[in-house]
Amino acid sequence: MDYFKVNKYSPVEENILYISNNIIVLLKGHEQEFGKLVELYEDKFCPEMSINIETSIYLAMIFLYGIGKIEVKNKKIKLVVK
Repeated sequence: MDYFKVNKYSPVEENILYISNNIIVLLKGHEQEFGKLVELYEDKFCPEMSINIETSIYLAMIFLYGIGKIEVKNKKIKLVVK
């Protein structure tokens, strides 16, 4: 599955860039642990949580870490402000 394209075969809720943007919204001004971040994401953006969404959230966080938008310290994830 190509996560970097939005097409008619995959819903927008499983798109890495869309999820990354939502994670940035959730992390503004707060530090969160991964489990709590997944719960917040579920409550705010995706009430019908599926197994694929949790994997997509994890991939989105790896993407954000790779481009330097988030950092992890003491098991807490926080947004990097540059």
